Amino acid sequence: MKLPLKPRIPLKGNERVAIAPFLIVASADKPKDKADLANLDLQAEFHRYLIQRLQKKTKLQLIDLGTEVQLPSRELVALSRSTDFWRTIAQKNGADIVVSGSLEFKVEDSAGYKTEEYVSPVTGQTSFRQIYVERTGFLFDIVFLVFDGKTGDKILQDEFKDFRERNRRRADEMLGLFSNLFSLEDQVLNMFVPRERAVQRYLFTR
Repeated sequence: MKLPLKPRIPLKGNERVAIAPFLIVASADKPKDKADLANLDLQAEFHRYLIQRLQKKTKLQLIDLGTEVQLPSRELVALSRSTDFWRTIAQKNGADIVVSGSLEFKVEDSAGYKTEEYVSPVTGQTSFRQIYVERTGFLFDIVFLVFDGKTGDKILQDEFKDFRERNRRRADEMLGLFSNLFSLEDQVLNMFVPRERAVQRYLFTR
């Protein structure tokens, strides 16, 4: 069944929303993956994607601030507290709210041992054992900061994470990035507009 979800931000639906740059962190476990990431403009790709999805799925009036705006800090906490900066940005562009945040995209290709708890099915005793773990894929972590245009105060901070395994024969960073984004799309849009969430329910009859 599908359940309706109210938007996280109380909006009328036609507000002027300014999209500012995000803090970008990109990393990889292997040198080749690092080189591939260097050729991928994460700031521009994510900025373009976010504006396109909001234009298509909402009636908000979007203001593209581009990717050249100089953020007041490279630290997320300091960025969230830069009230004067966000108020000035909003007033200059006639925005009701301003959206920024941070985006971390990591190409993982690592292996190693980790310790896990083990309960013996025979004795019931708990012990710890080493197991070999191999992790290959794309890790995506995005934090949204939404600011009130009149005051510059933060009105919402939300975080979304996703991990997608990749084909070990072909590691396409661009494909991995958009796989993460598409999987989180409903959650991101639900900050601004109502969405539906599909859930399983079981009906027991006698």
